[in-house]
Amino acid sequence: MRRTILALGAVLSLALAACQKQDTAKMEQKTEGEICTQLAAVGVALEKTAALTPQSTVGEAEAANKELGSSLKALSEEEKKLQELRLQDFRKQVKTFKKDVATVANSKKLTLEEAAGQLKGKAQPLLAAHKQLTAEVYCSPAKP
Repeated sequence: MRRTILALGAVLSLALAACQKQDTAKMEQKTEGEICTQLAAVGVALEKTAALTPQSTVGEAEAANKELGSSLKALSEEEKKLQELRLQDFRKQVKTFKKDVATVANSKKLTLEEAAGQLKGKAQPLLAAHKQLTAEVYCSPAKP
């Protein structure tokens, strides 16, 4: 009976995690679109700055500089949002795995082999989230 309840709980948590992952993916995609929009705005601002001539007024130069600054700020905000979204899934997986470890640790009658068997499958979503997170950035190889 206890194993049935544990199995049902695991299935429900996986289903919930899958739904949340889809929502996160949609939010990431939307944010990436916003980043593209902001990159285009930065490009326009750079073109206006590059188009300044010796005959341009100080007011025109200030306006171009202000537009470039606000475009860069908006781009930075969208990049931070995307980074937070990508970390959010990983943090959720860490939290879930810590709960799983605590549950197994409370089962004092389990052998190490049984505990490892229970945790191995539950570690997979965490490992997958870590792999996805590291694939999205270039990290130089760790030095021994």
